Formats: sequence, C-alpha cells, structure tokens
Amino acid sequence: MVAFKNDKVSENVSRMLKSGGINTTVTCSTAAEIRKQCLYLGEGIIICGYSFSDSSIMTLIDDIPESFSVIVIGKFEQICMCDDERIFKLAVPLKREDLVYSVSMIMNFDESGEYHKPKTKNSENHEIVEEAKRVLIDKYDLTEEQAHRYIQKKSMDTGRKIVDIARAILD
Repeated sequence: MVAFKNDKVSENVSRMLKSGGINTTVTCSTAAEIRKQCLYLGEGIIICGYSFSDSSIMTLIDDIPESFSVIVIGKFEQICMCDDERIFKLAVPLKREDLVYSVSMIMNFDESGEYHKPKTKNSENHEIVEEAKRVLIDKYDLTEEQAHRYIQKKSMDTGRKIVDIARAILD
C-alpha cells in the first residue's frame, strides 16, 4: 500500500516500485483510508509519508495491525520522530534502489522474523532440474547421475537449455 497526502508523490513512489519489479495494490491519501484498507487487505507493507491531512503516522501506528510493516519516507527531522520499532525509516532524497531493496528485504522476512534470501532465477532453474531428475528416478528407476546425464544429453541433442528440457519432463 502506498499512502501519501499528495497524489503525485504516491504516483512517483508507485512508479519507482514498479520499475523495481514490485507492484502496489492500493494507494491512499488519508489515515482513514489506510485503516479501511488494513481491514480489507489483512497484511502487507505500507509505504507512507510522516503525516496525512487527518493524522500523523505516530497516531496511526497504533491502529495498524501487526501483520503490516510500515516504511515511512520523509525529511530526516520528521522520520527521527518515529520511535516505534515497527516503523522502517527512509530519508529523502530517496534513491529507487534504496526503496526497492528495503521493500524486498521486508517481503523476505517470515513469520518468526527470520530473513530468507530471495530466490534467484538460477536457484529456481536448479529446483526445476532437480524436480525433473526426481521424476526420472521415480518413473524409470534411474540413479541421480543417470537422470542428470539423460537431461544433459537431451539438451545437447536438441540444442535447448537444460532447464527447458527439465520443464518438458515435468509437463
């Protein structure tokens, strides 16, 4: 959720997030709207300014369920007044990379508060290949090495990537 009293700021922050691969679902401009969306969404990340026309973040934070993380963007003097441990603070001027990295980091904490490194394309591809090997092992009673060689040979014979062969096996 992106929430600033100025719609133009909300649009700019949403655009920064989108260019970093993070889609926003809701934009708000008042504390009342944030409260309503929190009830509707149930959990998420709120990226907001220090104040709204009807409240400040310090007044609002008590009404935000613990299932929401809050990132406050503002002038250094303003964000220093945010003393709640649930509030992450980013000072302006803000770089897109800092915002995207901060949101990505928060998204990768689990319920126990442990950080999990986001999956990369390589790790996802590796999991696909491993799953295809398990299918070959189970279905054709191959060893892991034989299954790997089979996928590798099909890749070389067809000129396709190993992960594409693995996907074909899984399909």
